[in-house]
Amino acid sequence: MSAASESSPPLAVLLHGYGGDERSMGVFAGALPRGWEALAVRGILSAEPGGYCWHDGQRWPPPEARRFAPAVEFLRGRAGGRPAVWIGFSQGAALAFCCAAAGLPTIGVANLAGYLPAGLPPVPSGLPVFWSHGTKDRRVPIGWARRAADALRAWRVDLAFCESDTGHKVGAACLRALRDWLANLAAT
Repeated sequence: MSAASESSPPLAVLLHGYGGDERSMGVFAGALPRGWEALAVRGILSAEPGGYCWHDGQRWPPPEARRFAPAVEFLRGRAGGRPAVWIGFSQGAALAFCCAAAGLPTIGVANLAGYLPAGLPPVPSGLPVFWSHGTKDRRVPIGWARRAADALRAWRVDLAFCESDTGHKVGAACLRALRDWLANLAAT
């Protein structure tokens, strides 16, 4: 599938993690190829002790995918039916997978220090997926990420998996790998 459409530039929807807001993803907007449009979206609920989130209820272990349904429907309207690369950090990454699984037009999913929600239906086979994870992540342990990567491979996604020696964030090498992955999507 081509990342570019003749009528508009490719769209990257940026989804922050728990307690963030639409400004939290600015560093990742800088990784987008030239000419892409970034849509940074604020979570639909208030988070404690501040910021915003994408679902109510437990944060960990991974909540059920159905908890993200209101956010998926909200994003369906915001993206306007345009094919998008869903780029999410932590809880936003789980939402990105929910968007792809729910059939929102998807060019790819970039999961940054995130997780797969419990009970997530398979995402489309062949879907380009980038996953960045820190080996020292205490919020979403690396073991969870590795098991999720195995599940994605079983679904036959086109997975690029990057580990870095960091905590719950994206390491410099994985940020470069994200830029390369996005550039490759732009070239297809």
